Amino acid sequence: MEKPSFVIFSGGSACNFIAPAFQSISSDVCYVLGISDNGGSTSELLRVLGGPSIGDIRSRLIRLINVNQSDSVELRAIKDLLNYRLPSDGQEHAILNEWSLIVEGRHRLWNNISTEKKEAIRGFLVLFNFEILKRAYKHFNYRNGSIGNFFLTGARLFFGSLEAAIFLFSSITAIREPTHVVPVINTNHTAAIAARLENGEVLHGQCDISHPGENGAPNVRLMNPIDAFSRLALPGSPDPYEDDCTQNNGNLVFSKTTEERLPAVIDRVYYINEYGQEIYPIPNPKVIVQLATSTTLVYSIGSLYTSILPCLILRGVGNAIARSPTLRHKVLLLNGHNDRETGDFCAIDFIQKITEALNESQLIDARRQYYDRNQPYNFGTNTSPKEAGGAGSLEFEYLGHQANSGQHEGYPLANSSVPRPQKVTDQNTDLFSVPPFPSDLIPYSPPRTFITHLIYLSNSSKSPPFFWLFIAIIV
Repeated sequence: MEKPSFVIFSGGSACNFIAPAFQSISSDVCYVLGISDNGGSTSELLRVLGGPSIGDIRSRLIRLINVNQSDSVELRAIKDLLNYRLPSDGQEHAILNEWSLIVEGRHRLWNNISTEKKEAIRGFLVLFNFEILKRAYKHFNYRNGSIGNFFLTGARLFFGSLEAAIFLFSSITAIREPTHVVPVINTNHTAAIAARLENGEVLHGQCDISHPGENGAPNVRLMNPIDAFSRLALPGSPDPYEDDCTQNNGNLVFSKTTEERLPAVIDRVYYINEYGQEIYPIPNPKVIVQLATSTTLVYSIGSLYTSILPCLILRGVGNAIARSPTLRHKVLLLNGHNDRETGDFCAIDFIQKITEALNESQLIDARRQYYDRNQPYNFGTNTSPKEAGGAGSLEFEYLGHQANSGQHEGYPLANSSVPRPQKVTDQNTDLFSVPPFPSDLIPYSPPRTFITHLIYLSNSSKSPPFFWLFIAIIV
């Protein structure tokens, strides 16, 4: 029999507990993780240094370290070091003193680590410390800080690449190919998500959606674009949006087990830029390659709206799953219980939301293709839409009217022989006078296109009497 290969969409904490099960079946496993988390020690890194979220990536890498190898003593010491967190309470000077012991190589955690590996790891911790000192006015809070996060951040800043930092981490900790940990978006920028509730309210940032921080502090400070441009025009003027050094980071301490319910059911989740506008990032090309070459796709246990769906709504992901020539099994691992995000969801709701997310991904691709062909852009320059964003960028684009508007009479389809609208060139023309996206081009794939199998816990409460009939229909 052909050896199975897995591509797994998951969050950090939940899937960590079952990762060894996949490794016991096959070493050819690709874990795809989001980079939009903004809680815990990651929130301090984002506040002071920016960049993508690495907390879930670090936790998965730590879990994959195999301490049962021949050099397990040193490997276990490295794992303990990179898995260590500074105290979350106590005097600030005591926490800083312990961090100094670590970065200077005098902490007990360095015991049993060879000199060459010690200096290799310490070098990136020193670089991280240097970057923090350069931004001393931001008063970085070391409480609850993860040494593994600090190491990955230092490596990312040195190489200018998150994937290079992951490669270095894997090399030092002997995580061998073909096991991979892949960020769903390959970028050096911060990726933020938002959730629109059915009552019209919008929550910005993963922490507000999933596990609010202390004092209900907002996670994304939105700025009016006109203020941003004013800052560029008046560089000498005071910055009203600069971080307040005396303000505590409300996301630094939070509870993942909070029982506070959302004020309404989540309607959809999407990516936003720093102004709160929806954007449509491109996925890491490795994700598309894995979907085209692996035999088994797994939607793992974890937070539905903040861990799984942010990986599925990206451009190209829906089409890659629907059209993969190799994926024979597309498995949904159902959570054993609901959390703040999913409320009273049953299994059918999970299937429906995953299907909607992947159809949304296909819709973005269809709209891009349609408007690319009809050329409805005019930005006052000669730059084409394809040149608007480079590879790996968090690209923002205008996609026209709502897809379900149905206002497409008189406009040709993308594959029609009717002459297409000409590109807008008049500088005085309304920039948004473009043909609406035809409703009959809206793609829809049924659940069985994306999910072929479902696994649930025997004590799960998500299976109403009609559930198995529904599953029989979709698979």
